[in-house]
Order: sequence, then structure tokens, then C-alpha cells
Amino acid sequence: MQNPFNINFGKEPFSIISRENELHEIYDSFSSEYPFSYVYILTGIRGSGKTVAMTNISNYYKKNSDWICVELNPESDLLEQLAAKIYDEGKLKKLFLSTEFSFSFNGFGISIKGKEPISSVSSLLKREFEYLKKKNIKVLIGIDEVVSNTYMKVFCHEYQTFLRENFSVFLIMTGLYQNISSLENQKSLTFLYRAPKIYIDSLNPRSIANSYKNIFNIEEEECIKLAKFTKGYAFAYQLLGNLLYLGNKKDLDEQIIQKFDELIQERAYRIIYNELSKKEQEILQASIVDNSNNNIIEKCNISKSQLSSYKNKLVLKGILEEDRNSIVFKLPRFKEFISFTTEYEN
Repeated sequence: MQNPFNINFGKEPFSIISRENELHEIYDSFSSEYPFSYVYILTGIRGSGKTVAMTNISNYYKKNSDWICVELNPESDLLEQLAAKIYDEGKLKKLFLSTEFSFSFNGFGISIKGKEPISSVSSLLKREFEYLKKKNIKVLIGIDEVVSNTYMKVFCHEYQTFLRENFSVFLIMTGLYQNISSLENQKSLTFLYRAPKIYIDSLNPRSIANSYKNIFNIEEEECIKLAKFTKGYAFAYQLLGNLLYLGNKKDLDEQIIQKFDELIQERAYRIIYNELSKKEQEILQASIVDNSNNNIIEKCNISKSQLSSYKNKLVLKGILEEDRNSIVFKLPRFKEFISFTTEYEN
């Protein structure tokens, strides 16, 4: 049997646990005659499955000839990418070949002479969307791991005009909590505040247990033990399954746990940890020996309200569980990672 697990971020593995229950709102809205929202934001910690979820949604609509689905890179000009990719889909070539207009732009390869030259990519997009609207063709835009840069700000401004023109242009963005929050805080992009946000949370533990049971043909007690070990973290589910498969094993042992710790630190936790503020790191370090709020307040020299604020952010970032009295780690073996990192760096 081919290895059903994949530990490469963004690539859909063969063994995947469905998130249809979390995403049904998007399908219902986008497929409705009167959509509840044209924009959805998928957020969650690294390795939670945001990219795979967005890809599944896009693949669903790609099967429909009345949709054009494009994915854009937030690190380069989004409007140029959008205009070019819509054209490359082929549904607009007759429009261009009819010589109704021409367009050329640096780094963007459409240059067909026509009667009505267009001077900006915004004007070109408007023409494209007007044509698609007449043909009852909808556009789904996907932007993975958004960041608050100039390209994103310009795109979001322009996207608001698409909505005001009543074009059927839908948008799904994925991003970390801190990046989404930074983008939302731009005064002119308040529409993002109103956009529904779907938090890609822990996988269903029963689904994880069933998956391991079916793949490895193991007893109920052992598959539950494996599911508990992952704590529902999607990347941990793939990583543990991959290690068991490659090691030809069906249960946890010290060797598997050691390799798990090495790989999850290298592939995920080191990046997650480095993205935290110094104070957030200090709070997590202080919780290793005594995780009570009172201890954290004393060790980190902060007030009760400050600790509450930091804990709320760490919950939104997917690192902590909600708990009023103490620090409770949500990610598997993250406490052990913090403990090792603290000792190693001191």
C-alpha cells in the first residue's frame, strides 16, 4: 500500500479527515442565489489544514463549468495575477480575439490590438467581469497565507469595488490569526471585519481513531491511544501516521515519540514559537514547572488583566486551550518542546 500520510504542508495526503461539517456554510452560501457572504476567511495554527480545506473548496467548484477558480500569490501583484489567470482559463479568449480592446502591462502578457485600448489592470478586470456576468460565470479567488502587505491592501480595495458592481466574484483567504488581524486593522478594509471567519480547529478524535484503526488494522484501545496522542492537531495526525507506516509499527514506543518530537520541532513548532512575541514566549516558559495564573503573574511581572489578554491571543493562535485558572497547552508535546527549548537556550 502506498503511504497514505503526507507531512508536506499544503499538499493533500491520501489519508485525509473530512472537514465538511465546518465548511458547509461556505458551500451553502456560494451556491445560493443570494449568498450570505461572498468572502470567507479560514484561520488556524500552522499545520491545522487551512490550505487543504481551501483546495478542497476550489476543487469542488472547478468541476462546474459555470465557475472559474484561481489561486493567487499574496507576495506579488494580485490584480495582475487575477486578470492573467482569468484570461488563461480560456473562457475569455473570444472576447479578446474579437478585438474589442487591447491591454499590455509590465510582467503581464496580453497585447492584442483593438479599438478600445485599456490603460490599467483595474479597467481590464472590470471588462472581464462584465463579460463573465453576462455569461453567468462565477469566479472563485483563493489566497493562501495572506499577509498585510501593499499587494493585499490594493487588492482588497479593488475587491470591494467588484462587490459594489454586483459581480459574482467570491473570495476565500487563509491566514494565521496575527496576519488576518493585521490586515483587518487597516482603516479602509473594515469589510474584512464583517467577513465570516471559520477557525480550522482540532480534528474529530473519533475520526482519527477510525482512520488509524482502518489503516493499521489495530484494536480499539490502541487506536484511541494514538488519537489522544495527536490531540486532534492535523499535522500531528499525519506525522504520527507517517512514522508508524515507515517504521512498520502499530503502537507508540519511545523511538516513535523521540522521532515525533524531532520532526514536529523541525517542521512546525520552531516556526510557531519564533512567531510569538517575547512576552508570550516568557509566559509559556514560566508555565512549565507551575502553570497556575498566580505563578505566571509573579514570574513574568504582569497584571491579571495583562495575562488574560496574552492568554486570549495564544488561544486564538491555536496554542492554548481556554482555561481561566492556568496555562493548558493545546498542541501535542508542545509543553515538552518549550521545556527543551528553555533548557537548551539558557
